[in-house]
Amino acid sequence: MSTSGDNPFASPEGPPNEPPQTEGSETVVTRTSVDYMECVGDVFNNPNWFVNILLSGIAIIIPIIGAMVALGYIAEIIGARAYGRMKNYPDFDFNRFGEYLTRGFWMFLVTFVVSICLMPLTMLAGGIMGAFQASENEALMVIGFVIYFGTILFVNLITFFITCPLIIRSGMLNDFVGAFDFNWIMDFIKKMWVEQLLGSILLYIFAIVFMLVGCLALCVGYIPAAGAVMIMWALFITQLYQVYVHRGGQGLPFKEATKL
Repeated sequence: MSTSGDNPFASPEGPPNEPPQTEGSETVVTRTSVDYMECVGDVFNNPNWFVNILLSGIAIIIPIIGAMVALGYIAEIIGARAYGRMKNYPDFDFNRFGEYLTRGFWMFLVTFVVSICLMPLTMLAGGIMGAFQASENEALMVIGFVIYFGTILFVNLITFFITCPLIIRSGMLNDFVGAFDFNWIMDFIKKMWVEQLLGSILLYIFAIVFMLVGCLALCVGYIPAAGAVMIMWALFITQLYQVYVHRGGQGLPFKEATKL
């Protein structure tokens, strides 16, 4: 891992964990590569790491709006680290619940739209498999299963590669329509697909370990474990964005999120 500058994540002034609030800032602190282990270790480098993972985990389990709040906090982490405003990541602050919810709403909406758009492919593959199963022809049944499994794999991959740049755009711009810049999205995937794929595999393994440890703690540890996984993924997405800009990608303005 390498970064630009002597201390690229240092906040120029103010408290070390002050959240990013500079309207329109778009100067991204770039880095030359993704450090997957750093994504894990940095979760615990914040002095208030336990409180942050606990509150993040609690937010996740809140019905319906929990996912939006979690996504909003992820965007705040990206904004804090990618734009060089602090060394660690911002503390989860329930006083900023409204800002998290506002920003996270757009992030949640864009991922929902992608899922809806790709759903017909899954339904079509399921219909084909069902028809082939009904034929009671073993060869057709196998073909139907292969078609269905292959479609599911294809849809999941497409969703994964598209969702990451959409989350970055909607989170940084605090906007729905502005997230769908397909030239930017395709450029991001073209430049970062290897790191996206490799990182998802490695961090998925770490996530399983975190969740298993949490479940072993009489399942009570599930909540902070989920929060730790969420912050870990936020730090990973941040690094992807920084490397993307280093490779010639376009930086984005970090727009202020207001309360609902």
